[in-house]
Amino acid sequence: MSRIVAIGLVLTATGSAWAQDFLRTVAETTSENEVCVTWSARRIVYVLDAAGSERTPAESEFLAITNSFATWQVVSDSCSDFVFSGGPRQDKVAIGKGTQDTNALAFREKLCDPDDPCQATRTCANTLQCWDHDDPSTIALTTVTYSTRTGIIYDADVEFNASNYLFTTVASPPCLEGHESVSCVAYDVQNATTHEIGHMVGFDHVLNPTSTMAATAILGDTQKRIIDFGTQDGFCSTYPRGQPPVPCDQLAQIQRRIIAKNTGTFGCSCSEVDAGLALGWAVAVWLLLRRAPSRT
Repeated sequence: MSRIVAIGLVLTATGSAWAQDFLRTVAETTSENEVCVTWSARRIVYVLDAAGSERTPAESEFLAITNSFATWQVVSDSCSDFVFSGGPRQDKVAIGKGTQDTNALAFREKLCDPDDPCQATRTCANTLQCWDHDDPSTIALTTVTYSTRTGIIYDADVEFNASNYLFTTVASPPCLEGHESVSCVAYDVQNATTHEIGHMVGFDHVLNPTSTMAATAILGDTQKRIIDFGTQDGFCSTYPRGQPPVPCDQLAQIQRRIIAKNTGTFGCSCSEVDAGLALGWAVAVWLLLRRAPSRT
C-alpha cells in the first residue's frame, strides 16, 4: 500500500506558529515508529528535461536551476557531506511514480486533456509532457518516492506549472499583476527551485512566511533564492558530516501535527501498488498566494 500525501499550507495561523524554523516530512509507513523521509545516500544526481521552458530567454531557466542547487551545495559544504550533482539533460524525462533513481525536473507548458485516453492509465503527464494536476493554484509540485518501512528516499521529481504561470529568471523588477513578461519577475525559477529542493531532501512546509519552505508565493517573489537560517539548521542537523542521518525530531513532529489539526491543511489518500515495491509517494504542493491587483 502506498500513500500520497498532498501538502498545501495557507498562511493564516497566528504569529506564534511562525516560530517553526524547519519541519521534516513524516513518512506514511508500515512501521509502528514514526520516521521521516530521508536520503541514506549523500548524493542527489538530478537531470533536467531538455525542453526547458518555451518562454524563458535562451537557456536562462537551466542556469537558474543550477544556481539553486549550487546554493544548497554551499549550505552542505559548511556542515555536511551531501552532494548535489547535475547529470546530462534528457528528452522527455519521466516524473512521479515508477521513476525511481531519476531525480528529474521539468516544466509542464500545457494542461493535460481530461478526455485523452491516456487518463485511463494516468500516464498523460509523462507521455504528453503536460500538467496533470487538478488545483490550478499550484505553482510547482515535488513527488518524493520512499520506502514505507524505513522512510528512505529513492527518488525525488519536480514539476513546474508553466501551463498556468509564467516562469522568469531576471532578478528585478517585480511584474505588475496582469502585466507579466520575461523582462520582470513573475514566478522566479530560482525562487521556486530552491524551495522545491527543500522538499527533495525531506523538508515540509512551515508557517513562517519568510522561510524558504513557506507554502505559498506571490508574484515577484525572489526571497526564497536565499536559504533562510532555520532551513539551513534543519539540513545541517539532519545530514551531519560523517554521521548517519538523524531520526525525526519528535518535538518538531508533535508541533507539525498541532499545526495540521488547527489548519486542516494536511490530507492523505491511498492507492494500491505492487506489494513487493513497498513504496510511498509524498507530494508537496506549493500554492499561489494571491494579492490584490496593482493599479497603473
